[in-house]
Amino acid sequence: MLLQSLTLHNFGIYKGTHTVDLTVSNDKPVILFGGLNGGGKTTFLDALQLVLYGKHAKCSNRGNLAYGTYLASTLNRYVVKTEQVSLELTFSHTTGTEAQTFTVRREWKVAKQVENSKDKVTVSCNGEHDQYISEHWDEFVNEFIPMSLSDLFFFDGEKIENLAHPERSNELIKTGIENLLGLDLLSQLHLDLNNIERKRKAENLDTSVIEKVETCEADIEANNDIIEALSVEIAKLQNQQGKINVDINKARQKVRDSGAHLIEERDQIRFELGAIAQKLKDNLQQRVKLDSGIGRLA
Repeated sequence: MLLQSLTLHNFGIYKGTHTVDLTVSNDKPVILFGGLNGGGKTTFLDALQLVLYGKHAKCSNRGNLAYGTYLASTLNRYVVKTEQVSLELTFSHTTGTEAQTFTVRREWKVAKQVENSKDKVTVSCNGEHDQYISEHWDEFVNEFIPMSLSDLFFFDGEKIENLAHPERSNELIKTGIENLLGLDLLSQLHLDLNNIERKRKAENLDTSVIEKVETCEADIEANNDIIEALSVEIAKLQNQQGKINVDINKARQKVRDSGAHLIEERDQIRFELGAIAQKLKDNLQQRVKLDSGIGRLA
């Protein structure tokens, strides 16, 4: 398997489309990549693994992220979320005396629910689209480079120490030898049988159940659209409310500046005058009572 080119589109640090020529010649058999930290060297290696192995790829910054969430996180942060992300790898492979050229393209978009992001794989052989290989690429890729041996082919300078260490490299070399000798066939057979059983169960499902599931998924997607539209409308109304509150406060301040507070003070003074008048009236009544009593004989 000889790599020829890798094209990255909006993947990680690579905004837009970038095509890297990976062809070598007899007089130039080695390609070296160099750059400062954050320059995209590890991202480039992640792209190689991801385009080949998909959800099984051992990407450096995936961690425990679900595959859909990881795909969404790879979108370049300087482009809109509706932009597409794609990786395209072209390589040649010789079987016996026959050389063939394969182009593997993996593309995806960020879903509204990021964990639901899904990728699509298309494979071309000698320039013609191959539907069968595209649908079963996860099985075919191990014929070119087994996933368990990928660490021996795709690694950066930071991992050389681990590969060279006699203790840490034992397990990796052991796994590689088992794959080369075909000792992993039982494990692979177990996985294949599980896949076949899963496919048969899917085929035996009642079509009405599948239709109901698809209808529910469509309803969920439609409801998500409605929720998103309502969220936008709520944000607009809240913005309008904020502006109206500002206008109200300005109007109140303008009224105060024009002397409206004097009206409030006038009403307060009138209220106090009314209380004083009532008190005088009460005092007058009290005086009348005293004058009409025995007070005058004193």
